[in-house]
Amino acid sequence: MRLLLPLAAIFSLFLVGCETTKKEAAPPPQELSFNYPKQVYVYDFAVAPAEVSYASVAAPRLSGATDDPDKTEQRDALEHEIADAVATQLVAKLQELGLPAVRWRGTPPLNEDSYVIEGQFLTVGSNSVPDQKIVGFALGGGELRVLSQAYRVDGKQRKLLGEADVGSETAAPGLATTLPVAKLSATRAAQSVATGAGVVRSLTSKVKKGAEDTAAAILEQLKPKMQENGWF
Repeated sequence: MRLLLPLAAIFSLFLVGCETTKKEAAPPPQELSFNYPKQVYVYDFAVAPAEVSYASVAAPRLSGATDDPDKTEQRDALEHEIADAVATQLVAKLQELGLPAVRWRGTPPLNEDSYVIEGQFLTVGSNSVPDQKIVGFALGGGELRVLSQAYRVDGKQRKLLGEADVGSETAAPGLATTLPVAKLSATRAAQSVATGAGVVRSLTSKVKKGAEDTAAAILEQLKPKMQENGWF
């Protein structure tokens, strides 16, 4: 025997089905806000293309950049020392503002309200090629710029808080002034990098001061966004 349902009952079942579908639908993702940080992880600044994070907003802009073809192991070590000095100074200056900043390498822990700051050294116009871009330092002239980005991190999702671009035209250029044209012997050049402090072969007090000024200039460009969100 066929069981027939009244039309009203069928309509009611249809409505219930629609309501169930609506209830089971995933809610739209909420936009990340820039809450006060529980932790700020400051990474080494890149001195080679391979060190630029694929997730960085700077990655597409630096896609055509190359490494310095004249780089040696000695120069590479010195560039990393300078990059470390900038990141360390940036942590110190963030801590002076009362922000919970630490130096970090690798994947940041999955903390709520955590942020990462990363950056890249960029030499523009090296070796008499006006449009050439080299990630890192380069002998032979050109302009050094220090780029930096701050992100709010939520799992695999990153949202840009702000960017800094420190160069010779900024108020406190630090390391990032016009590079001198270096005329060095092959041996001396192999152990040297060119910065706004001159052609250097070790992490001198003058270079450390340049790193401190660079960190201060980066923070000055990031501070307005931090202030907008009530961090201090």
